[in-house]
Amino acid sequence: MTVRILDDALVNQIAAGEVVERPASVVKELVENALDAEARSVVVMLRDGGRASIRVQDDGTGMDAHDAMTCIERHATSKIRTLHDLEQVDTLGFRGEALPSIASVSRFTLVTRRLDDEVGTRVVIEGGSLRDVSPAGATAGTDIEVRTLFFNVPARRKFLRSTQTELGHCVEGLSRQALARPDVHFELHHDGEVVLRLPRVADRGRRARDLLGEHGQRLVAARHDEDGVVVDGLISPVGVHRGTAASSAWLYVNGRYVRDRVVRDGVQEAYRGLVPKGRWPVVVVDLRIPADRVDVNVHPTKIEVRFREPRRVQELVTRTIPGALEQHGLTLPVEPVRPRVVGPAARPEGLFAPPPAPARQERLALEPPAPPPIVAEEAVPGWSAPEAAEPLRRGDDLLPVPRYRDLEVLTQIADSYILCRGGGELVVVDQHAAHERVMLHRLRRHRREHLGGAQVLLTPTVLELPRGQVERLVAAFDTLEAETGLRLARVSPDRVAVVAIPGLLGGLDVSDLVRDVAGELAGDHVHATAIDDHIEHVLATMACHSAVRANEPLTPYAMRALLAQLDEVDFSVCAHGRPVAVRITVQELEYRFHRT
Repeated sequence: MTVRILDDALVNQIAAGEVVERPASVVKELVENALDAEARSVVVMLRDGGRASIRVQDDGTGMDAHDAMTCIERHATSKIRTLHDLEQVDTLGFRGEALPSIASVSRFTLVTRRLDDEVGTRVVIEGGSLRDVSPAGATAGTDIEVRTLFFNVPARRKFLRSTQTELGHCVEGLSRQALARPDVHFELHHDGEVVLRLPRVADRGRRARDLLGEHGQRLVAARHDEDGVVVDGLISPVGVHRGTAASSAWLYVNGRYVRDRVVRDGVQEAYRGLVPKGRWPVVVVDLRIPADRVDVNVHPTKIEVRFREPRRVQELVTRTIPGALEQHGLTLPVEPVRPRVVGPAARPEGLFAPPPAPARQERLALEPPAPPPIVAEEAVPGWSAPEAAEPLRRGDDLLPVPRYRDLEVLTQIADSYILCRGGGELVVVDQHAAHERVMLHRLRRHRREHLGGAQVLLTPTVLELPRGQVERLVAAFDTLEAETGLRLARVSPDRVAVVAIPGLLGGLDVSDLVRDVAGELAGDHVHATAIDDHIEHVLATMACHSAVRANEPLTPYAMRALLAQLDEVDFSVCAHGRPVAVRITVQELEYRFHRT
């Protein structure tokens, strides 16, 4: 085997594979360069979702002819000179890889001029080969156009998604930048139409209201300074949360958007007990930390960081949020809330105990004779009769009896769990997880039949969503309606209307459902899979929203009906991975009471 030095063109294409994944990656790198150049206005113009053209104009400091040529060379940067500079870097970009990498897989044009220069410079590159360098008339700042991305790498280009999907990623990426820099004017145009226009504002709160819609309007400020580290951001009050983690947390370290587990876990710990399981608080957190305490040079796209003292950082984030909530009038409980097991109407005690909820109205109030009959459609809203197939028999690993319906219902605990007896053991069933699994099983087997087709709303429900999520929803409109009966229409860049809903969900408020579906489609994992492959996530979300909730009283009849329905489902966990039932053996009880 002969060892050879790779030529520059191939090296740049390899580097592009690390930095440039899709049009949104190009937008990110060019906008970061504009912000580092002290731009006060950044305008992004796209054609065909960025696949045909990406153009970024800024009014920053610009470059002279020498810098314009140097910036397209590998390892060229104005931001670091020595190893010490690398350890103290406080700019968004610094690697000196982005521009040559982008230029190697596109038709690239750079026009730039410094404010004090009379004439600017134009540099034209095609597929990494320099085509032209010439003087040019230009306004102060930098104007970069990237056309036909991946034209010379067809294997990469074929993995680009639809126009709306790529546009959605670009909107999401620019929104991340805009949340961090409310002092900068941002615009995004697509095929000649304005998608985003965000004028400079005084603070991040104003910018969040412009970008995040209803959720952004309800966020409250949080700030804490300790030992040179500042946690500054906007956080959810109690009751504001979303169904997906990907679209709820906007995390920054020194102004750089990151996906960081340390900060994320600090947020989750702070909201423990305040946000229901399976929901995530909406937060915008910017952690300001001395550069020598964090390493930003651990990922090609700088999306990840490494802290010198991660535990202290996490604890600081966790302490900041409860303190801010208290400043806004919320008194937190001193000890964890524990439910009292006292009977069918037991509820958690403490400040966050839910208000008493009326029991579900049931037409068949009398308890059925044993064995319980098949429950009628109208007995519990959203519940239907078990299917006619022979019930699935359960193995010893799931139940102490062959079937769920063979369990004897004893009572309901905390309006959330069904306590049963069978085979000499206790079995505790999570009512929400159980019903969610029943609903999901039926949706999977007969989507349109069990969804009940599309039920047109007399008055469409209009929702405001982040614009990146709206773009992703638009791309999914046809599939959502065909597969689930959920019909949506776009009414503005940041609003969608719910026109029709699945018949199964009739009578339910679908606002949160649509927000959760939008968040699911906006997750970072979506880029690798077509929208059709995400229908399972949508069905799981529908199942969750149509299922009986925790903290909801059920009659003995409804509890027995739910157990009977579980016999048709060949799963032991709910749609989100939580157990449906827990067994407690006599041996475990004897151990608990020190009899062994």
